[in-house]
Amino acid sequence: MVNMKGITYSTDKGILTLEDNIQSGKLAEKYFKMEHDPDQIPASIENVRWINKHIPECVNVMKNYQEIIGFTFIIPATRKLMNEFISGKISENSMFEEVKKSVNYRNFETIYLCSAFVKPEYRRKGLALEGFVKSIEILMEKRNIRPILFYWEYTPEGGRMCKSIADKLNLDSRKKV
Repeated sequence: MVNMKGITYSTDKGILTLEDNIQSGKLAEKYFKMEHDPDQIPASIENVRWINKHIPECVNVMKNYQEIIGFTFIIPATRKLMNEFISGKISENSMFEEVKKSVNYRNFETIYLCSAFVKPEYRRKGLALEGFVKSIEILMEKRNIRPILFYWEYTPEGGRMCKSIADKLNLDSRKKV
């Protein structure tokens, strides 16, 4: 049985360390194998540093005491980028490159539910759902809007999670076709 008393989120402290972000990227790479898929966002040190500097609230690192047990990652985007992505006109990686050039906390209208990973022994406890919700609420406060959520269903569990997030926050959501 897993002790849940030590679970914390980086958004609770308002601090995402570069080291935690690097370790989360390594977890993501191990699970999603982005290095071998040019359509996915690579967990390169350049991307990790950009995220850490520009959108640190978008990565929510979960720890059990000092051990990283998972993360969630969202990306603020425009409606145009969302529509191009969900229709298959651009890849996830292309969308992220456009976000890096032109999207910030003042001009986003949508939020991409990019990825989540939780170590197997901590799954099915609502940790990823809570991580996503905490990050989305921070972005909603920054902009005072009700964004459209969108996602790429990597697994059936991920698709159900995205629907649960939208339901919990009472937001519209769209899925990549």
